[in-house]
Amino acid sequence: MSKVAKRVLIVVGAVMVVLVALALVARAGLQPGKGSVLEMAIEGEIPEEIPPDALAQILGTKKLTLIDYVEALRRAREDGRINGALVTVDRSSLGFAQAQELRDALLDFQKSGKWAVAYMETAGEFSPGNKEYYLASACKSIWLAPPGDINLTGLRADVPFVRGTLDKLGIYPDFDHIGKYKTAMNMLTEKAMTPAHRESMDALLDSFYGQLRRGIAAGRKMSEEQVRSLVDRGPFLAPQALEAKLVDALGYRDEVEDHLKKENGGRLPLIKVKRYLKSGRYYDHGARLALIYGVGGVSRGESDYNPVTGSASMGSDTVAAAIRKAREDASIKAIVFRVNSPGGSYVASDIIWREVMLTKGVKPIVVSMSDLAGSGGYFVAMGADWIVAQPGTITASIGVLAGKLITTAFWDKIGITFDATQRGRHATFYSTGQRYTPEEKAIFEGWLGRIYKDFVGKAAQGRHKSFAEIDAVGQGRIWSGEDALRLGLVDEVGGLPAAIKHALELAKLPPQPRVQLVVMPEGKGLLEDLLDRGDQTRTSLLSLKEGAARLLEGAMLPAPERVLEMPFVPDIR
Repeated sequence: MSKVAKRVLIVVGAVMVVLVALALVARAGLQPGKGSVLEMAIEGEIPEEIPPDALAQILGTKKLTLIDYVEALRRAREDGRINGALVTVDRSSLGFAQAQELRDALLDFQKSGKWAVAYMETAGEFSPGNKEYYLASACKSIWLAPPGDINLTGLRADVPFVRGTLDKLGIYPDFDHIGKYKTAMNMLTEKAMTPAHRESMDALLDSFYGQLRRGIAAGRKMSEEQVRSLVDRGPFLAPQALEAKLVDALGYRDEVEDHLKKENGGRLPLIKVKRYLKSGRYYDHGARLALIYGVGGVSRGESDYNPVTGSASMGSDTVAAAIRKAREDASIKAIVFRVNSPGGSYVASDIIWREVMLTKGVKPIVVSMSDLAGSGGYFVAMGADWIVAQPGTITASIGVLAGKLITTAFWDKIGITFDATQRGRHATFYSTGQRYTPEEKAIFEGWLGRIYKDFVGKAAQGRHKSFAEIDAVGQGRIWSGEDALRLGLVDEVGGLPAAIKHALELAKLPPQPRVQLVVMPEGKGLLEDLLDRGDQTRTSLLSLKEGAARLLEGAMLPAPERVLEMPFVPDIR
């Protein structure tokens, strides 16, 4: 080796040593001091996943995800420098399952002997605050700002129907479905709930309402009947909430901090979640487990994430490749597949299902369900070795629907006419200018029937049940996670930690409190990320163009390629 080459190597080595030293010094500076208090702000949307973004990582703009909060609490539970947690709860768009994931983490944190105090400016401002209060009730004590309210008023699910509007516009919904409870198309075809639709929604609301009562009762040390009575008396002004023992104290943020300072030895060194995680993660060592996210509507091709809207899609190419890579990586001992999806494409769902089935017997694959794993979102999960759902997960919806909106009369109203030529007996099959002929209707129903039969058969295979057993609880019906457990559609209620624990058991590894979660697919480098941003912009513009074209053709949701999708997800507040 030449002298010049040696000198270059020495210089490079010295630079690397300096960089490592600077990184260690920077990390040390982020470590919390003794007596610190973890500060958590739970507000707005907390995404399941934000795909690794090299530029965002460098600029430090990455938004916190649900697992970030869970990891912070689990790490702080074992961190002798952390005395407690101050949890601010405000206008959150969390679903019930995500709220339960955070409640579980808060309860687990306090089992270590540490305290958690919730501070709320209000639980709903002229709006329901049920989920916000439900989450806060996991804390040892709750403070409420004097002008705030506890809008604990009970749960309601409003279901919109646009059939009347379509009639006025001259648009006819030519849809069909398999499964009497596959009611997502009802918003287009009906003006009110059918008996089956109401039965399904009532059961879901009963389950969630029971979970709400039980959680609050346990947190506030009341009976379920006391909570039921309080709900029927709500909403509560701040003094009324204090009198009803729904909160422990009234005070502004500065008063809360003054109180905690006294309780914490005269000082209150707060450390925010993002900064705390920079000093180290919880799932960063131990057995290597792959964590694969399936978030958003299921579609063919690559997964997509829009940083502006926060919307995501579960691309079959991306997810299938990630499962395949994890399966073939000898260092990965098991796979945790985190699903939060309303479903979508049957073909894409089946491609992902196939990779799940190929993985069984090679290494364990465990599904962790978040707020929603319905229709295609259940399809991708049903073949796993073990399925974990929160009690408040909306899941199943084993059914199929599709159709088209006939828009000819609407265009006639505004003076736009169409003419066409065709070759082929069924050239109008997907046309929005003509209803299905009797022959086409028979073909269409056979198509839907084939998909439903395949869905039920594969669910029966995955759940070790007969076709008749799955068909009986299928029929397009959605279930809460706790009901899905009772019916054998999932194996356990719990969150991501429960899924990790069972994955270790299936991998025949000794129980260990911590593991190394390897998110797959891995993040991109800075150059690749910048190049992909151009592709994403072009893809977004193309999608916008295609969407506009579909709208002009009248082909509104649900599209034929999304026969395993829940176009309407119940918003229970």
